[in-house]
Amino acid sequence: MHVRAVQPDDLPFIREELIRHWGDVGVWSIGRRYQADELPGFVAVDDSRAGDGGERIGLVTYCVQDGGYQAEIVTLSSRRENNGVGTALLDAAVEAIRKSGCVRAYLCTTNDNLRALGFYQKRGWRLAMLHKGFIEEARKRKAVIPEFGMHGIRLRDEIELEIFLDTA
Repeated sequence: MHVRAVQPDDLPFIREELIRHWGDVGVWSIGRRYQADELPGFVAVDDSRAGDGGERIGLVTYCVQDGGYQAEIVTLSSRRENNGVGTALLDAAVEAIRKSGCVRAYLCTTNDNLRALGFYQKRGWRLAMLHKGFIEEARKRKAVIPEFGMHGIRLRDEIELEIFLDTA
């Protein structure tokens, strides 16, 4: 497997991945809507299928915020969990964010996504903020957001995690 920057011919995969996980290419995060298929990012490719250029198996997108102090990891998805795909993608995005001069990277996940909360904390991310009711507000704009998520937990809130970057 290798990770590379998003290329124009990745667009069909990117859109499919965003719709598969977020129900649309428009992704809401703490009250902001991102056109996620237009964001910079990285794709993980399975090299074992090198004859056809490899199989795309994961995606991460991010957005450097105005002012350049911080950037948000907007989406992270893997088609092969527990194989290092998510970690490799997250590392690539964080490195790109660091190289852009940002000192803080952050991301949000929903209150029901217990696995993601563990994944990020194991990799040094810290809980930063609870955005109470933000999923309920997003549901008003994006009706495909279900009322209940993983483990039967009511989807209500976004949990922000952060990591500070060494820019030296």
